[in-house]
Amino acid sequence: MPIKIILSDIDGCISPEESMSWDEALFGRFVRVCRAAAAGEGGLPPLTLCTGRPQPYVEVLLKILDIRLPAICEGGAVLYSLRDNRSLFVPSIQPDQIRKLQALRAAIQDEVFPAYPELVYQFGKESQMSLFCENPDIFPDVTRRVQALVAAIPGLNVHISPSRYYLNIDLVGVTKGAAIKLLLDGLGIARDEAAGIGDTMGDWSIREAVGFFACPANAVPPLREAADYVSPHNDLAGILDILERPELQKG
Repeated sequence: MPIKIILSDIDGCISPEESMSWDEALFGRFVRVCRAAAAGEGGLPPLTLCTGRPQPYVEVLLKILDIRLPAICEGGAVLYSLRDNRSLFVPSIQPDQIRKLQALRAAIQDEVFPAYPELVYQFGKESQMSLFCENPDIFPDVTRRVQALVAAIPGLNVHISPSRYYLNIDLVGVTKGAAIKLLLDGLGIARDEAAGIGDTMGDWSIREAVGFFACPANAVPPLREAADYVSPHNDLAGILDILERPELQKG
């Protein structure tokens, strides 16, 4: 069954996981590939993004890459369409959960950040939190502190998981894979007609939601083992290599 859509994570895939600039030449190539796919040229189906990043960040990339399909933001919590500039929470997220998450955010800022000055809060998210640190060795201790704060907020259920430099706090049941299923259903695309790209265990649900899954070389071992293809190259060089796979070509 031919692939009709490709969904890619951003950090560790399209961009380096580290806080550094894109490689200009590689990113220029990627822009041209995405724009050609959006225009129905170049042999690839259209691409879109499936990321933990907030909507404003995703909006900028959609404009640069000329991505015309809806994108998935905040780890599967938000669907964003550039066509009508509309952001929607997925149906599983209720207003009271957002209010409780906001209470947790305030508690973390008051009680956790003073103890870990190297910890940085990622602004811009409405339904998920990401805490950045260049020294992820502190994440186990931070996780225990956050879990204690969660326990003091009745009815709040979150999943706390680290990536390389981020500690992500997500509402239970909200995943990239669940959002992909919603998106595919809305577009009339079957699971086997979708391809996904990821690099950390936060992208495991992408693997489960698509028919073809690939990773750059920097992906974590369990994800590499579950992938249909692992590029020998890291992040964006790996993505460009993956996009040349015959499985992804139209016709």
